[in-house]
Amino acid sequence: MQSGWDEPWMPLYVGDYLGDTGHLTTAQHGAYLLLMMHYWRKGELPDCDRQLSKITKLPLKTWCDYRPVLQDFFHSGWRHKRIDAELDRMMRVSEKRAIAGQKGGLGSALSRMKLENASLGRSLPRAIAPPMPTEASAGANHSHPHSYQTLSFEASGDVGHARSDTARPLPRAHQAIPVSAELAASIARKTS
Repeated sequence: MQSGWDEPWMPLYVGDYLGDTGHLTTAQHGAYLLLMMHYWRKGELPDCDRQLSKITKLPLKTWCDYRPVLQDFFHSGWRHKRIDAELDRMMRVSEKRAIAGQKGGLGSALSRMKLENASLGRSLPRAIAPPMPTEASAGANHSHPHSYQTLSFEASGDVGHARSDTARPLPRAHQAIPVSAELAASIARKTS
């Protein structure tokens, strides 16, 4: 049973309620409704006359007089079949909504990531670098039919210019990216 359920509203089937409670006095109606509301919020009722009299806002003697009549609406001590069923239904609905919200949130996050990646891909120059060497491939023959150059972007004035020499070391922020000679020539043509 859900304990501490704090839904701000509780279903009340008026026709069923009035059909089951026609024999109650006005004070007994009030006590029964307060018991139901406490049960809805807490998921249980205590089996203590002092606490039940406080929940119903009745003097202890009056509560003890009403108890047998009101106890008939409950089973197995102070369990309420209809409210238990409603609480179970509300929990299932709440769990389904939470799962749907998580799925929607994940889909939304993936869509945002795709959009961000697409916009970054359009606004940043791309260069294709050869695979980084690993220890396993350190002794392998890495000769290629075409040569690679390094391409870096050096800030001069207010525009970045491509250069393809490695005569002087660059600071870490301006490290070169290895690219094919064809790509370096293409970039050089576009930036000239």
